[in-house]
Amino acid sequence: MATKPKRNDMPKLDEAKERLGLLKFWLGIFVATFIAIGGWCATNYKIFQDTIPLFILAAFAEIILLLLIKYTNSKIKLILKEIRDLKK
Repeated sequence: MATKPKRNDMPKLDEAKERLGLLKFWLGIFVATFIAIGGWCATNYKIFQDTIPLFILAAFAEIILLLLIKYTNSKIKLILKEIRDLKK
C-alpha cells in the first residue's frame, strides 16, 4: 500500500500539479494551432502555387509547433515523474 505524502511535501506536490496543469493547457493550444494551420494548408493549397512565401511560412510554423509539442510533452513527462516521486 502506498504511503501518504509527508506534510512538508504537500506544497511541492501542489506546485508540481499546477505546473502540470499549465503545461497541459499550453500543449492543447499548440496542438490546436498545429491542426488549424495544417487544415488551412490542406484546404487552401491552390493559393500556394501563387505565393510560395506563404507556404514556406506555414511550413516553418508547423515545424516550430511540432518542436514545441515535443518539448512540452517531455516536460510533462518529467513533472509526472516528479509527482510520482513526491507521492512516495
